[in-house]
Amino acid sequence: MNRRDRPRAGRRLGGLAPSCLPLLLTCLVACGAGEGELETDSEGEAAPEAIRIAVLMPLVDGDSLPNLEWALEGVNAAGGVAGRPLALDYFDPRVEDLYSLAAELAGDDEHVAVIGPAGSAALAEVADLFLEANKPLISTTSTSDDLLRAYGGKDVIWRTRESDIAQTELLVRYAKGGGAERVTLLTSLDIAGYTFFTWFGFFARELGFADDDVQIVTFASDSPCDAQLMEVLEDMPDMVIVAAGSPEQMDCVALGLPPPGAARPRIVFADTGFDPYALEKHGALAAGLEGFTGAGDERFEEAYLERFPGERLSPHGPSEYDAVLLLAYGLERAGGRGGVALIEGMKDAVDGDEALAAAGPDANGIAATLAAMRAGGRPRLRGASGPLVFEPELYMDLASSTLAHYQLTEDGLALDLRLTTDDPTFLTSQGVFVRPRAAPPDVDQSAWSPAVAKTETWAVIAALSSGFSNYRHQADALQQYQLLRAHGVPDDHIVLIVADDLASAPENALAPMIRNTPGGEDLYAGAEIDYRLELDAADLVNILTGQVTETTPTVITSSASSDVYVYLAGHGGTEGIPLGAVTTEDGLAGGDDVFSPEHLRTSLCALAGEQRYRRAVVIIESCYSGAFGDASSGGVEQGCGDAVGELPLEGALLITAANGHEVSYAGAHDDEVPAWVNDAFSRNLADNLALAPSRSLADVYADTYQATAGSHPTAFNLSHAGRLSELTVAELFMAP
Repeated sequence: MNRRDRPRAGRRLGGLAPSCLPLLLTCLVACGAGEGELETDSEGEAAPEAIRIAVLMPLVDGDSLPNLEWALEGVNAAGGVAGRPLALDYFDPRVEDLYSLAAELAGDDEHVAVIGPAGSAALAEVADLFLEANKPLISTTSTSDDLLRAYGGKDVIWRTRESDIAQTELLVRYAKGGGAERVTLLTSLDIAGYTFFTWFGFFARELGFADDDVQIVTFASDSPCDAQLMEVLEDMPDMVIVAAGSPEQMDCVALGLPPPGAARPRIVFADTGFDPYALEKHGALAAGLEGFTGAGDERFEEAYLERFPGERLSPHGPSEYDAVLLLAYGLERAGGRGGVALIEGMKDAVDGDEALAAAGPDANGIAATLAAMRAGGRPRLRGASGPLVFEPELYMDLASSTLAHYQLTEDGLALDLRLTTDDPTFLTSQGVFVRPRAAPPDVDQSAWSPAVAKTETWAVIAALSSGFSNYRHQADALQQYQLLRAHGVPDDHIVLIVADDLASAPENALAPMIRNTPGGEDLYAGAEIDYRLELDAADLVNILTGQVTETTPTVITSSASSDVYVYLAGHGGTEGIPLGAVTTEDGLAGGDDVFSPEHLRTSLCALAGEQRYRRAVVIIESCYSGAFGDASSGGVEQGCGDAVGELPLEGALLITAANGHEVSYAGAHDDEVPAWVNDAFSRNLADNLALAPSRSLADVYADTYQATAGSHPTAFNLSHAGRLSELTVAELFMAP
């Protein structure tokens, strides 16, 4: 049975407008050619075959999606593309397994591209199939930044949306502009809310909120929101931004608040793709709630209301419409060809820079744009969402978007203002992966210097998570280990702690290789692992402080002339890093076996009290890693006495991947592994440490700070750590 004979949901040549098409195209509909029959024009000659696009999305009502059909109608009314009409074939993943359908569509020759699937989780499941096939996949609903980092710049996966990084900035700006001084994010940790979780603290710092006035609370998985909402309300911030992962979480917040008129913070829902009009069912209880939803070009929205009277525009309507336009314009550039030609055609089309007065999403605008292309022009594209301008070099996502603000009243939901991220004052307007704007702090705040000459380096390198999903943590640790070895630190002076479950993992396509950059060298070969994470937090303290026990036979045995270097990576939270944590949620939850800020501080204090280091440098790669430095969390800046600062840790430096209110970011995705193979901070740090032995740690820190997107790498204990401009990589790592 070939594909044309298979049962499907609503397979059709859709959206043709015979009265507006040339005679040749009119007969495609009028002659009523049957499935598999040769279509002919009025003179009996073969009519051009339609260019077919598959739609891999659920069909809720009917056998098609109205916004796609509407756009298709406009394209075909303008003569189609490259002299051929477009057609849509619908495949409902609720009828047949999503992955199986996607695999078949990625490999067939009938469809030049696929629109769908719905949502970031589904896109992540099938994207690699299309990457391997070089067939464009256009998502109309995905906004996760994880997928942008994984597939941006690879040209096959496209989204007619902007990632939620920009929306996070917009929400923080909205809070700031609304007079909020204390702000909380209540978010899911699934793919719908994770971008907000990862970027909220960063933008809050960049836009002027004090760290102590920013709180992030996460919904618990598969449980009501009551406990989290209570935590938020007890703190009573000025504004709570809710990034819900499901309609049920939206309802839980709406129903769990004090009634309108009672004391409560402003509640603002982020646009996470769910229908905000569903909140109207709560009636008076929802009054006063507000939020944002996707919006399109105002002319498109007006036309929508005319075409579909009485219907409300769905949050994804403009992006669905634009998916067809993007493919149509790309196909026109590609001469109707698919594959690499279509990919290059799409890139060429969206790079158009010539003004076109009639450009727009309506039929006239589509016709004018296609006509300009046929005449050799390079018009600027405009769709239902607004300008079809994509991220430079990455291409995958729109570079800007418009969101509509809504307010719930007793009469229902009302839209009142529109905000756009296409604003030069927005940090994301200069590139979606925003880096810290301000210069790093002065790292020469201390006159301290070592009292003795250096004789050796001792190191503890540990990845405290496990599982293939955390490949990057072990790869980062192995990169640090190999860096020390390359600089001459002997293996018997390095304690290496990793779960060691990657080289033999069935998911590892390159087993037993482990690498830290796409296409990079094998870091696992020759590594001498001392512990395979069969440790608890007390064992790690013993290793750091040189206490040999039955479970810790290998420890550092440093002296007053030793430099001690510590690198820890894992999932973290405000309590520290739980040993063996597998997920971000595990890290945030803490638990019974957590290596805490106090564990680190007391370990360093023990070494200092016994004069067992000349200089100590600690690097921590985790979310909320700044907690290891903050005195309020029991971190290193508390010092060693009973009172904060009573006995400072002289000669100890801590550098963390993020401050105490931020997430640390995964860096690069290696499709060959396939896995995230590094964390952005750790990879930037390793690159800078490896540049030249003569580089100062001040330069290493400054360059790492400015290169790391999404967090503020933070240096602690600077008033007691000595002048970092006088400390070279060679001095830290190499024997004299």
